[in-house]
Amino acid sequence: MIDFSTRVNFLKPNIQIDYNNISKSDYIEVLQLLKKRYEISAKNIELFNGYSSAIYSILKFLKLKYCFIYSPCSLEYKKAASNLEYEVRLINRFENLFLPVKERSVVIFANPSYLDGTYYDLQNLFKYWQSKDATVIIDETLLDFCKEASAVHYLKEYEKLYILKDFSNYYSNDNLNLSSIFSKEENIELLRKYEPEDKLSIYDMKYLEESLKDKEFKLISNAVNIKNRVELEKVFSSCKFVDFLFHSSCNSLLIKLKDISSKEFRHRLEKRGIKTYNCLKYDFIDDSFINIYVGSKSSIKRLEEVLYVI
Repeated sequence: MIDFSTRVNFLKPNIQIDYNNISKSDYIEVLQLLKKRYEISAKNIELFNGYSSAIYSILKFLKLKYCFIYSPCSLEYKKAASNLEYEVRLINRFENLFLPVKERSVVIFANPSYLDGTYYDLQNLFKYWQSKDATVIIDETLLDFCKEASAVHYLKEYEKLYILKDFSNYYSNDNLNLSSIFSKEENIELLRKYEPEDKLSIYDMKYLEESLKDKEFKLISNAVNIKNRVELEKVFSSCKFVDFLFHSSCNSLLIKLKDISSKEFRHRLEKRGIKTYNCLKYDFIDDSFINIYVGSKSSIKRLEEVLYVI
């Protein structure tokens, strides 16, 4: 079975770790490596024990009433905000980005976006959010897959900005429970007061540390992922069941189908050894959409052969 359903990078960092001999990992060293990799001061970074933990921590810390989520987006945000008794409102990115948000609310925007991988120029949205005195959470988990600019530069001009990033996808380890939040130094200091000591696994920190030390990984991973994504887009652009391809900047493709349901389409692929992701649980996604992640050149070639005969 060829698997196009996994969101983690199909390429892996070149690291060799003997987990039996790990006695400690240097938290300061990890911060310094992140500082260099993402061009941000170590004082602007806080690490968390996984993606869900980071989301719950920041929303619990903010303690606001309204939460506006530009969707489709990771469902972790809606779940956490609802559990923390926010009034959750969803904004359909596919229809209108500039629907009104309430004063002093939390807004959540993934860039590149989940499922479709669209990268947005957020300049006008930031102006609007600032006019509403909103607290902004930008999820840049997928940004490492592309060459687009981070929202880090907005930290200098907007104190109510938090940038959240999970490391498991890009660094190709679905079991890596390490995420980060970037924000102004004062925000990080306050946020850290509510965080437990020794909350991070030394094994996870060591994996991330060694991944960040692989200097060639970023160049190789990005070049190959971009090339293979273009090939994947070409394969689907000639498929008779494809109505529309969203322009992706990362390793995720969202495809709108015609004359077939996603359930039937996925079933036909699976009968021929191709596994794809069922994205129907996401907001504003119906049975005409299919989501697929970038794989190896050989996997894409096999997919092309299968699409030709279904």
